[in-house]
This record gives sequence, C-alpha cells and structure tokens, in this order.
Amino acid sequence: MMDHHRTIAFAASIAGSDSSAGAGLQIDMKTMTACGVWGMTVVAALTAQNANYVRAIADVDPLFVQQQIRTLEEDFPIGCYKTGMLNNAATVRAVAEALPDGTPLVVDPVLIATREYRLTDESGAEALIGVLIPRAVVVTPNIPEAAMLSSIEITDAASMEEAAGWFFDCGAKAVVIKGGHADFRKATDVFLDRDGIMLLEGTVYPFADIHGSGCCFAAAIAAHIALGCPVREAVGKAKEFVNWAIRYAVEYAPGRFTMNPGWKEHETYFRKF
Repeated sequence: MMDHHRTIAFAASIAGSDSSAGAGLQIDMKTMTACGVWGMTVVAALTAQNANYVRAIADVDPLFVQQQIRTLEEDFPIGCYKTGMLNNAATVRAVAEALPDGTPLVVDPVLIATREYRLTDESGAEALIGVLIPRAVVVTPNIPEAAMLSSIEITDAASMEEAAGWFFDCGAKAVVIKGGHADFRKATDVFLDRDGIMLLEGTVYPFADIHGSGCCFAAAIAAHIALGCPVREAVGKAKEFVNWAIRYAVEYAPGRFTMNPGWKEHETYFRKF
C-alpha cells in the first residue's frame, strides 16, 4: 500500500497582517510556501493598508499572541520562528515569554513602513533590543532600522559594518544589514557572524521601492533554517530567492511594486528586468 504521508518542515511568522498582501504575514506565507515549508501565522497586529499607505493599526491582545504560539507548539515541530511587526513593548515581551527555548528565531525589526508610517513604537524598539534580539540566530534590519536601533549614523560601508557589530554585541548570533536603502555599495547586504563578514551582492532593478522585500527575505531565511540549513547557508539561499522575487516583481498598483515569491511557477507571466 502506498504511504501518502509526507514529512514537511514547519516555520511560523509572528507579525502584522497586511491587508494588501504585499508584506507582513501574507508575504511571509507566500514566501515560506515557495521555499517548500509549511508556513504558520501568529497575528501580532492588524493593519488597514493598501499599496501606498498604512491607514490604521489595531493592536492584538498580547495574551492572545502568546496563546497562538503556545497552541501551535502543542501540535507542530516548528523548525524556526520569524518575527516581523511587533508594535509595542507588551507584544514584544509576550512573544519573548512564549517562544520555546532552543527553537531558532529570525528577528526582522520592522519599525517603519516603506512610506514612513511608524509600525513599532519607541518602547517596542527598546524591548526588541532587550529581550528578542539577544535570542536571534539572525537579525535582519534595513539601514534605517539599524541606524535607529544602534544610534549609529550609517553613511558608508564602514559604518554599516560597525552597526552590524553592534547587533552582534547585543547577543544576536548573526546579523544581516540590508543594503537596499544605501547610496553606496547598492543592493549589497552585510552579513556578520562569529566567522566574520560576508557581503551579499544583489542586482539593482529600476524600482523606487519594493513593498515587502524585507519581510520576504527574513521569511526565506526562516524557511531555509526550518529545512535544516545552517544560518550562513540559509541567508545565502534567501538572498538568491529574493533577487529573483524582485526581478519578477508585481506592479500591483500603478507605480507600486511588490515581491513575487511565486516567481518559479509564474516567471513567464511577469515582466522581467
């Protein structure tokens, strides 16, 4: 008799919902699926947003955030957690308390939306530094987030690497500072772990910005960790995945592009640069 049961890797995203499905939990699920992982959600915040603006944010009770995590843990061997938008200190602390010891954690410190809407308040940012970043196997800030958290003005390659060192000193086992916002060394990320610095080069595409790129990258890292890859390898594979997801980006509103995690299946239907 044929055995129809298959083993599958599980990863969970703890983040905010993006009603436009271009970032947040929705893009995380698309990314994890495309990477061959069963993605799960812990809803930490709700947003009313479209392709251009975040119009409103609604909090989720931190105790309910904890209950979602603990309920998943009853049934599923989750191989990696990924955090995204955690909009206040109470939510950050609730997540830290509920996460099981020993499960890898990717922290994407989402502070500000692409169009400058504040998603995590100051107390939430401080809590990230205090209780979540020290538990991370990798933390993935972009340049504005890295500068806000570290108080290091990032203006060149040297200061970008200095900021990476700051996150490492906070306790993160590895850090990727994403270079998409850089005026220097464009589309090059800085990765740092105990073995030193590795540069992750990407292609510059003709977009003003890509909605959901940071979420997609962190989710792809988490997916590959859940599949058993060491962190450095997972980051490299995620970078390659994201490069293609940007290459086949979707113009889902006039002049606004979002990631296309499904590029492998649909590449012939999307514009290629």
